[in-house]
Amino acid sequence: MNNHTNKIEPNNDYLIRFLSDWDYRTDAFRITDRSINENITDPEDILTLAHNDKILVELVTYLAASKRAVKNIAKPLSVGIVFAVWKEARRLQPRTELNPAGEDALRAKVAELDWLFRDSLVSWSLYVVDDECPQGSFEVAQAIIKEEGFDSIELLRLRDALPSPNIPLKKLKSADLSVKGGAIIFGLERAAADRHEYIMFTDCDNSNNLGQIGLLMQPLLPGKVRVAIGDRRSTRVSHWQNSRDSESSANYMLKRVRQLLDFDLILRDVTCPFKMFEREYLIGMLEELDVFDFCVDYDMLGYLKSNGTPLAVVPIVSLDSEAQTTWIPLSNASVWWQKLKGFVHVVEKYRLPHNEEPAELVTKYLGSLENIKTVLRTGEQGVFLERRHFSPEEQLEMSLGEVEEWLQSILVR
Repeated sequence: MNNHTNKIEPNNDYLIRFLSDWDYRTDAFRITDRSINENITDPEDILTLAHNDKILVELVTYLAASKRAVKNIAKPLSVGIVFAVWKEARRLQPRTELNPAGEDALRAKVAELDWLFRDSLVSWSLYVVDDECPQGSFEVAQAIIKEEGFDSIELLRLRDALPSPNIPLKKLKSADLSVKGGAIIFGLERAAADRHEYIMFTDCDNSNNLGQIGLLMQPLLPGKVRVAIGDRRSTRVSHWQNSRDSESSANYMLKRVRQLLDFDLILRDVTCPFKMFEREYLIGMLEELDVFDFCVDYDMLGYLKSNGTPLAVVPIVSLDSEAQTTWIPLSNASVWWQKLKGFVHVVEKYRLPHNEEPAELVTKYLGSLENIKTVLRTGEQGVFLERRHFSPEEQLEMSLGEVEEWLQSILVR
């Protein structure tokens, strides 16, 4: 599998096909099955089968490696797959003129799991956890499950688990205080209670084809590795939309603060929603978690790093699903607030090596959502210090003292 060559950038029409077109998904499975059955491994031969579609070739290559790994499993075992839903009603439904962001995500996940594990010794269950979605994602998923007669899906509400007598959910006072993290943790708990040997979580959207799960299972099977985490950035078609607010020029000061914290959490793609755990290890990790927002991934990787956990980093093919991203309703400011607060909490909680002075700066100046909003609003108008204008690129070179001086100038009145 190629993971070091130039990126192949899909256009918007291709992205829509990848996320929502059933013919595209079926074609990927058909070509993958043929390449396995006929032992076709030469990239040029696969390119011919894929009608010269280089992105499809990359996907097929990873799907084939995944399915070959599953076919080699010699004993019965089960996998639990968790994802949370919050404002996912559109993604859960098919794409139509009235629902252009539709991905038919639940049916797609079932099809991907059925394809991967068909005629194997692996069974699976899917756990869909409602995170207090105001758009009725729970009811949409419920209707699909009933219509299709799906019997390997458990539909859960986080609120039904609270108040909990057991950690970590004992630390979560209300479902309203969860932003992804609480729902993911609840789903992982339920899957562990159902005694699946391997348990993972993903996102609701179709960015990450679940047919690649075998790539996560493969390093876990021998027993020495306890966790496998996906890396979306290491394949030829790893794709991240540049139009997100995260790329705004207003963010560069906050990016600089993040740089100055100077800590490492195993891999660049910390938040990849494609992480699998061996059951017993997961149970121990869950007891230590106390982050219930989008930084739950940082809490997990902080735990892994502090414990020196044997793990595998696994490249996966992923195309970003942006149209209904929860980044938008949460707001750029809210996401940055959660991130910076989460960074500092995790490095201090697990006593990970980091630069303590920027951590103190975050606590002092960036501990409230209102302050983050002020930084972003002011930064959008330009960063000036002693009449000097700092370009976005120059902001990434600012010293800690310069950063603090600027924050003080706009936040302390």
